This record gives sequence, structure tokens and C-alpha cells, in this order.
Amino acid sequence: MRKLNAVGTIVITGALLMGGCGNFGKNADKPNREEAVIINEDEKVGGSIETGDGYGFTSFDLEIDVDGKDAIDANYDVTKKANADYENKLQNIKLKDNKAMDELNKMFIEIRITKDTPQQEVIDKVLQWFGLETYSKFDLEVDFDDGTLLNIEDVK
Repeated sequence: MRKLNAVGTIVITGALLMGGCGNFGKNADKPNREEAVIINEDEKVGGSIETGDGYGFTSFDLEIDVDGKDAIDANYDVTKKANADYENKLQNIKLKDNKAMDELNKMFIEIRITKDTPQQEVIDKVLQWFGLETYSKFDLEVDFDDGTLLNIEDVK
């Protein structure tokens, strides 16, 4: 009888230890505590360049003329399907799709415009990116993720 009690005690103790300390369920390979993710309220829908989910806008359409001649055309649109075109006649560059996106990505990361960026600051950042001091026409339309539209049309 003593042997039966000792074996029973060992089995029950073992079961309690394994149940209390072990993680043998169907989620055994998952950590018990997930990492917290801090999300800025303004970045929940669509993301932004800071969250890595996007640039903060769904379309970017830029046209710059210098001395009355077409100089820069840059288009980026992800409303239905990712689409990008980039043409810089000053440097004899004409790119489409992934190659255009690679170049536009560099600019978007550098200039980092948001819906709250003042228009003159946007113009200055874009001109600086392209190494331009002046323009005869600057036309930019940006549709931000939250539905805000930035439309800059300036003709000199």
C-alpha cells in the first residue's frame, strides 16, 4: 500500500509540475507575452514613412518646367496597383515601374512631406532634391492616405 501511495504521489506531483510550469498546449512555440506595438493614431490607416508601411500618400504627381520647357515629370500611384514613372530631361533619365520606383523612393525618403508641410517648404525640398534653383512652372498634386489633398500650382 505504501508503494502505491508513493507512486501516486510522484505521478500527481509530476503532473502538477508539468501543468503549472510547462507549456505543452497547441501554442507551445508561441511566447506567453506578445511585444507591445505603439501606433500613433494618425498612422493607423495607410501608414507613413515613419512606420514603414508607406510614404503617407497614395499618389504623387509632379511636373516641373525650367525656362518654359518640360524638365521633370514624376508620377507615383498605388490606389489600384503600384505604378511609377520618372523622367528627368535635364539629366536624360526616363524610367518606368520598378526602376522609377527606386529613384522616387530615394526622393520620398529624403524630402519626407506630410499633409502639414507648408507649401513653400515642399517646393524648396523638391527643388533642392533635383538641384534646381528656379523654375517656370511647379505643379504638384499629392493624395495623402487620410484623404487630404495637397495641390501646388505655381507659374512664374
